[in-house]
Amino acid sequence: MTLYTFGGNPSAVLTTSTGDVVPNYPLSVRVAGSGALVTALFEENGTTPISTLRTNAADDDMPGAIRTFKAADVVAIEYEYLGPSGDPVRWYEVSREAATQALEGLGSKLDKTGGEITGDLDVAGTVNVQELLVNGEPLDLGGADWTQLGIRVPAAVTGAALQNALNAARDAGGGWVIVRPGVWDISALPLRIYRNTRLTLCDGAIIRRAGNGTMLLNGDALQTFGGYTGHGNILVEGGVWDARAASYPTSAMCMSFGHAEDITVQDTTIKDVCGFHGIEMNATRRGRILRVSALGYKDPDGTRDFSEAFQIDLAKGSSYFGGFGPYDDTPCTDILVEGCSVGPSGTAGTTSWPRGFGSHSASPSKPHTDIRVRDFRCEGLTQFAVGGYTWQDTIVSGLQLRNCGAGVRMRTLDSSATSARTPAGGSSPTITGSQPLQNIVIDDITMTGGGTYDAAVRCEGEDTGYIGGLAISNVIARNIGQQCLRLVDVEDYTVDNVVAYGCGATAVSQLGTRRGRLKSVHVNGATGAGITVDSRSTPAATATDVAIQGCSVTGATANGFHIWDGTDVIVDDCDAYALTGFGVQVSTSTIRPIIRNVRTRDTTSAGINITNTVTQVRRHGNTPGSVTDASTSPNTSPFETGFGALEDAFRPAGRYETVSRLRAGTSSTPTSGILYLVPIWLPKGAVISNLGFVSGGTAAATPTNWWFALCDNTRKMLARTADQLTAAWAANTAQSLPIAQTTAGAGTSYTTTYTGVHFIGIMVKATTVPSIVGEGLVAGVLAGVSPGFGGADSGMSTPPTVSGAGFTAAAFGVASGQLLYGYAT
Repeated sequence: MTLYTFGGNPSAVLTTSTGDVVPNYPLSVRVAGSGALVTALFEENGTTPISTLRTNAADDDMPGAIRTFKAADVVAIEYEYLGPSGDPVRWYEVSREAATQALEGLGSKLDKTGGEITGDLDVAGTVNVQELLVNGEPLDLGGADWTQLGIRVPAAVTGAALQNALNAARDAGGGWVIVRPGVWDISALPLRIYRNTRLTLCDGAIIRRAGNGTMLLNGDALQTFGGYTGHGNILVEGGVWDARAASYPTSAMCMSFGHAEDITVQDTTIKDVCGFHGIEMNATRRGRILRVSALGYKDPDGTRDFSEAFQIDLAKGSSYFGGFGPYDDTPCTDILVEGCSVGPSGTAGTTSWPRGFGSHSASPSKPHTDIRVRDFRCEGLTQFAVGGYTWQDTIVSGLQLRNCGAGVRMRTLDSSATSARTPAGGSSPTITGSQPLQNIVIDDITMTGGGTYDAAVRCEGEDTGYIGGLAISNVIARNIGQQCLRLVDVEDYTVDNVVAYGCGATAVSQLGTRRGRLKSVHVNGATGAGITVDSRSTPAATATDVAIQGCSVTGATANGFHIWDGTDVIVDDCDAYALTGFGVQVSTSTIRPIIRNVRTRDTTSAGINITNTVTQVRRHGNTPGSVTDASTSPNTSPFETGFGALEDAFRPAGRYETVSRLRAGTSSTPTSGILYLVPIWLPKGAVISNLGFVSGGTAAATPTNWWFALCDNTRKMLARTADQLTAAWAANTAQSLPIAQTTAGAGTSYTTTYTGVHFIGIMVKATTVPSIVGEGLVAGVLAGVSPGFGGADSGMSTPPTVSGAGFTAAAFGVASGQLLYGYAT
């Protein structure tokens, strides 16, 4: 049985999250890596057994500390205790003997500058390369590129020893540097890592900032590698990088990489960064940030409220990347951030980060390309979780956001920033506006709480630079302070499967968007409207082409769906209910909107409201709420003007017909003294000045009275012509008679007040009634079935008075139903 010594060191103290010690608290001891419980524990003398290991009592000189003890046959352990949440908490410690034996082993195997290790790290043969752990797993020795270059382990727990090992790897053309468990204080900053190097921090290894400056940089200050030719093929993994913002409150990076390709940082924790970024990749191709936690941030002077934990940037100038030049505007490409987490650390004097992953500088025609963000969790951020600034060909998926200021932002170049329009080394802008970006996918986003800074998803271009080719899907936002979706100057886009629950503004807001499709969007609760399309004062006003299909809005404090301006906006198969305002509102000079199959109920205003500046409205199939339509000439028939496309094409301009001329292939002869009514479809707002019919092969003989009339769908007469008395009506002659009287009295025209079925009436009293061109006739027993048409009143001569008490024709059925060709102009 070999005993190894633990405890009795400054880090072996149990404290609360606020730094208070926890005395007399029981702890379990487990084998590091396997988690097996260690039961053979002894006091420092190595003979007295310990039944339950506890922290020192409150009256001890070191309350809450773990006293020195020994464990049998265990080189590295993990303390375990139950935290306030009830879940087990563990932390790692390596034995004193292991560190000593490792140094002795190194002394027998390596010279001062390092060498290749193929077996044990200590003389006793107890610490093997394969037994060191990274995230509880043995070191991954796979990959010939790494193992063939040799392994180096710093000879002491100092920054100088670590830099010596990194230099040795550089001098050998590359290598693998393994950092053993322990606390490594680095005061000579930055640590410099070079091409073809793998830097591995084992479990229990903590590299701490002990001075001002960036902690890790790939290369030297005076190097001049342009493009992606700098120090690359670098892997950094494991352990903890503690930037100690509270102790060193000056802005600095934790890790900074520039002008390189094949950079990977994985399976590590970055703590308490001040001012700048946890990881910056500048002018980098094929960068990977995998399973990294960035916890804790400090804004040193109140001017760095926009810093990202992970940032990509371009080589624009020393103020953008201070490590080295050249400043040639090289952007990043092929960047993957996956399985990472950003949030607070709990360290006193620090907060969570402002932003998770993003960019905040740009140059003309230098977008970052091929960016992927996957399985990303953020908590407590004050701004965006992902802020893509001039990113193109980008996929953002699998975000879980809790109490963050905003979610995902995609932005084209901001033309209001002079620096963004000026290239590296330039003295003035080379472009005047923004620039377009294409191909962005945002999928599988869940945001709970927060939203005090901006929307859960915001995609924003400019009139001079649209975002094109955007696909947003599977977004859930719950109880957030602003919009779920905010789209500005976006084109050729789709939005699918979105749930917005409890938004502090309009749930889905679109400004200046065109050629877009929204499907399966559900809004429940919004301090504002549900879904809007606003094209006022934007290029989209003349070509909107936005369809909202299969969506629903409830609980909004304004209109369910609101359309301002634009052309060819469709609201189709949607629901609006239990909200304040209109179910659907269309206003501000919108052209050719379509509202169909919309269901509205329990709205405080009309189910559908259309203002008088809207033109060419098409609406039908909407139930059951009321409709207020003040637009000009709306079409409420699902069949356009009531006929097929060919018949509609052959309708004379300005003429409304009872039947198409293409169908009028016969003629019928009305009975003398009977008022015949023929149905006609008229839009609201149509100004009718003339009514007409056409005689067939038989002329009128000895007429005494004949006149035409216009009635509504209840057969109430709205307008009529003057009585033509004994005037002749020859065969094969069109008679278009002017309006002479309306419900308002004498007048020359009548303006319709609704869209739908009306009737044109004809009454001829003569010895021989002229035949009238039409489509045919049916028996009165069929024509009289409601709503009916054909003969109404018999025994008539002079026209009735329309004004005053008015006149309503009798029920149909006194004569056959004649489908006469009549028209209104």
